[in-house]
Amino acid sequence: MPPVGSGSFDVKGDVLPDGRIVAVTGLDVLVETAPGSRSFQVAGVLDGGALGGATDPSFLTVNPSGTRIAIGAGFAKPVVVFDTAALNPASPANLADGVGATRYHAIDHYDGAWYDDASLAITAGTFGEPARVDMFDLTSTSPAPVTIVDNIAGASAGITFDIHGRLYTGNGFASGAGSDTGHIKAFDFALWSNGVADFEAQGALIADVLSATSLRFDREGNLLVGGGDSIAGDMGYLGVIEHGALAGALAGLGAIDAGDPSQLLRLTPVDFGIPFFGTAYDPITGTLFATDGSTWYATIPTPGALGALAWAMAFATRRQR
Repeated sequence: MPPVGSGSFDVKGDVLPDGRIVAVTGLDVLVETAPGSRSFQVAGVLDGGALGGATDPSFLTVNPSGTRIAIGAGFAKPVVVFDTAALNPASPANLADGVGATRYHAIDHYDGAWYDDASLAITAGTFGEPARVDMFDLTSTSPAPVTIVDNIAGASAGITFDIHGRLYTGNGFASGAGSDTGHIKAFDFALWSNGVADFEAQGALIADVLSATSLRFDREGNLLVGGGDSIAGDMGYLGVIEHGALAGALAGLGAIDAGDPSQLLRLTPVDFGIPFFGTAYDPITGTLFATDGSTWYATIPTPGALGALAWAMAFATRRQR
């Protein structure tokens, strides 16, 4: 990945529909020259004055159709949303607020995930206090937050949706009574879309894994989990919750057994230090990335044929919403 930019501490990214990685660090938005090239060019520049300095990026996510990108610029900084078409490696785009379709939104955020092309769900909260999930309609120039999940006992964690519209999020750091660090819950569409779901009292408990600070699905329906729980000593790997075990938890059989490698695969791309992995995924090639700052580790797991086919077809449908 590109080196960490001036004023930043990290590189965040996602994958465009053509398989190229798009990333943000410092004030630069960079695009891979070709899928798998590992070569990046600056394609857009953010407004440091409006940001209050460089980004300390918390997330970058591409919407399902690949037409819009949202960047969480970091603590006390805005969420920036712009059209993918604005990016131009030949002449980097000016991604200042109000230029073209680019907008800067004063939104508290930790992680973000598109539900559809216009709706962005964001985890937010104050460290050590109850966290929440808000939904924003980004067809509006001034989107107002609508809380859809509340009462997360600890800090914000990752967020993702499955092909059925279920919302998955977790407790990123337990600070008191209630759910534990790394508790991941799933909320049916009907539950989060018709009011405010209560994280502690509702939803299906899926797992207690790492700190759930990065959540993504692969095309087979396995749930990818990043982060780390230093207090419990649960860290140093990227977790892959097997889709069959996940289905069992959703069916009411209880949370997965994190000690069973057939239910939770631990990917360890490095055997030194104590890495705190995030994750990204390319649904076109099936490439899974364990992200660690400016170093991303890539692998293409061998899928179960039937599961992969079913989920690939469903995922394709989802991407076209």
